[in-house]
Parts: sequence; C-alpha cells; structure tokens
Amino acid sequence: MPAISQSQGPVAVTGCSGFTGGHMVREMALHGYQVRACIRDANSWRGKDAVDYLSSLPNVEVIDGCDLFIEGSYDDAFDGCSAVFQVAAVLGNSADGKSQPLGSGDVPTDIYDGGLKGTQNVIDSINRTNSVRRLVYTSSMAAVAGRRAMTVTPGYEWTEEDWASDGVEEQRWQHPANSYARSKVETEQLISQAGVASGGRWDAVTMCPAMICGPVLFKAQVGQWIEQIGRMANNEGPNWPSPFDMYYNIIDVRDLVKAHRLAAEIDIDHSATKGGARYLMHGSGGRSTLLFSEEVRGIIHDYFPAFELGLPQPVPNREGDQDSDGKPPAPHAVNDCKKAKEVLGATIRPIDDTIRAVVETSIELGVIEPKLAA
Repeated sequence: MPAISQSQGPVAVTGCSGFTGGHMVREMALHGYQVRACIRDANSWRGKDAVDYLSSLPNVEVIDGCDLFIEGSYDDAFDGCSAVFQVAAVLGNSADGKSQPLGSGDVPTDIYDGGLKGTQNVIDSINRTNSVRRLVYTSSMAAVAGRRAMTVTPGYEWTEEDWASDGVEEQRWQHPANSYARSKVETEQLISQAGVASGGRWDAVTMCPAMICGPVLFKAQVGQWIEQIGRMANNEGPNWPSPFDMYYNIIDVRDLVKAHRLAAEIDIDHSATKGGARYLMHGSGGRSTLLFSEEVRGIIHDYFPAFELGLPQPVPNREGDQDSDGKPPAPHAVNDCKKAKEVLGATIRPIDDTIRAVVETSIELGVIEPKLAA
C-alpha cells in the first residue's frame, strides 16, 4: 500500500496556524521530512504568529493563500508531495464571520461547508497531482460518539465501528446543532470514497481525536480545550463551550500527531483493519475521562500548589437551579485507543504530563499570569 518515507518527497500539512496543524508540522520536520506548511493568510495576526514559529523549524516551507473555501488554492502546495495531512477545519469558536472571511458568517453552515466542501477542494488538489500517495485526515470523536454518548449501555467502549449517526433520526441528525458531527461523518465517508476512486494511486486514513490538549507552541494556537485549562490555572472559569462543569476526554497533541505520522508511514491496507481506515485517539492517558472541577483541577493543584485556581459553574438541573452537587452526569462509555496502539504502535503519555504542559507553556508565552493563593 502507498506508505510514505522521507525519501519520497515533501509532505503537506493544512491548517498550520491551528493547534494540531502546528504540532503536525513540527512532528514531521523533526523526523526528517521536508514540510510544506499551508497557511490561509500569513499576514493575519494568527498567520504572522504561526509563520514566526514555523519558520524557525528545520525543513519547513510556508505556503500562503491556502483556503478551504477556494478551489485550487492547494494545487501548488501539494504538487510533488508524497502525503497530505488534512488538519484544517472550521470550528465552532472560529466560525464567527471574521475568522473565515469567505464563509457565510453562519456558524453551522460554515462548520459544515468548511469540513465537507473544504475537504473536497483538498481532494481535488490531490487528484491534480501525480505524487500524493496517502491522505491522513483529522476527524473527531464527534464523528464516533456525538450525541449518543449518554444513550449507550454503561461500560460500553467506543470503537472504530461506531458512528455518531448510528440510530439517530434523520430530522434530528440534520439539526444545526449537529453540524460539526455531521460534517466529520460525511467528510470521512467522502475521503474514503475518493481514495477508492483513485484506483490505488492514493489511499485515505482518518484519525478521530477527542479534546486535544498539550504544549502551546505559539499564542495563536490558544483556543478550545487548552484555553479552558489555562483559564483554570489563571483563577478563571471556563468560557467555551459553556461556563459549566463537564467531563474531559483528552488526547495529548504530541501523541496525536505521532499517530498521524505512523499512519502515513506504515505499509498496510488500513481499510482491511477492523473498523476500516480510521483510528480513535482519546482516553485521557488511560483514565478515560476527567471531571474538570475535580480531577483536572487536582492535577493543576498538584503541580502548581501556590496558584489560586478557578472553578467552573455548577451544572443546573432541569428547572434551571443548581443541584446539591452541581456535577454533570458521569459518562457511560469507556474511552481508549486500543486499535491505534496495537496497529500503529501509537503511544499515550500520562494525562498529568499533558495538563502540566498546557499550564507551563501558557505561562512561558504570557498567555496567562497565574495569581498566588493568599
């Protein structure tokens, strides 16, 4: 099958001003690959911050003007590449009508189109080259579990055979609240079909991560789950996706991008493995999930006992009042990434290392300024 190596030409990474994209460039560059780092706008504040960092890495060429919403914008970046890592996506906290200037400004629409139509543009650019052998797509656990998480039998373990759309009524599945999960499910199906249609010239592999956390490389990366951990260390409550307490299912970004690289390098038919050419990447370092107000906060306190730490708000009950404990319901399912470990040789570090890295690098970059407890 079309595995890659450093001798077969450069690789391209999309979404390089983002958290996973920036780490993906670093992972490949440090393992001897020539990397083309695709940026939508190198002159934006996010772009400038990303370019400053990426340009400091060996073997990296920054390619400006690569936009999910523009057909053909990846053609030059992919030409001559052996693999493409499609990490770029439109997320709920970036579809604000400003971060995606060519989007509609409607959050559900841009999330869906940025995934499906954007990845179609990536596929089309791959098909216009004669060199790309493998596409590795960053999907999400939202494509696996989605809103089914509280409906499964207690002790159920998610596997690569699960889909968020399983057993969901069509009307409910099409609701705007499911735009992200629906986009990821349909994009996975799209790339799989496109790989088959290439007649063996290239194949597609999907990685399904949960909440991606770990060290921050540059300020523009701060957002989503890493921001919430930093806010807690900064004596603040979470502000995304809500101020309330919740369970975290974390994957370290360093383990995630390593698994991406291994998936590109391994000489197997991914589609013949159980669950097909997709790999779940989650499980909070073997602890499945962590309650934000207690376990995540406890790890921060253990490493930084002098800091005054923030707290999320208690979860309201159905009447809108706070329950006596204010805790969210415990997850029913078990989170692990057995297949990635067994097939790819993926490694998973202790979750304590991940959370400590978020806090330390947030301090180093001046993202947070923790307050000492009285």
